Amino acid sequence: MTGIMVYGLGLTLLALLGVLIGRRLPVEYRTSLRPSLLMIAMVWAFLAVHFSLVVVAALESAWRFSLPQTLALSAGLLLIAVGSTVYLSAAAAFRSLKRMNFMDATRLVTDGIYRWSRNPQAVGWMLVLLGLGLARRSGMVLVLAAVCWLSFRLSLPLEEELLRRLYGEAYGTYERHTHRYFGAPRDLARGKYDAA
Repeated sequence: MTGIMVYGLGLTLLALLGVLIGRRLPVEYRTSLRPSLLMIAMVWAFLAVHFSLVVVAALESAWRFSLPQTLALSAGLLLIAVGSTVYLSAAAAFRSLKRMNFMDATRLVTDGIYRWSRNPQAVGWMLVLLGLGLARRSGMVLVLAAVCWLSFRLSLPLEEELLRRLYGEAYGTYERHTHRYFGAPRDLARGKYDAA
């Protein structure tokens, strides 16, 4: 199978999954306090296809662009290291795969890296993708990073709406004090937020 066919098939599958998720997610988030197992499976399928395309594009340096190799590699590796640290810190803060997938909503996670970002997993993963695109000088990886960013931008307002319903004023307080993407807490003197 040629590269164009692989990317065409992969991007078509991403679009199909994106449409299915985009139609079903708002309904589920508005009618239930957690997504169905089918929704979780579709999201993981989207992520698996996306990740597979990223790996193939990075290995092939698909749509190679011109940038001095030392600069591209140095900047790329730095972004990958920072992004991986942010992503893994976010995953560790959940302390549970169930909680990370909205299957356990018993507590709002607001400590650790979540003091600096309401969405550190998204931020970390985007930095990894940008770093990988730079390090491999792959325009296709950067296109896939844009696809991922678009999916985050479309789903975050829905997720925030669900979190407001789940946690009420605790989430409102957290939202007012913590940036959506990344930044110093808006009230450093406060310490940990009382969101339990």
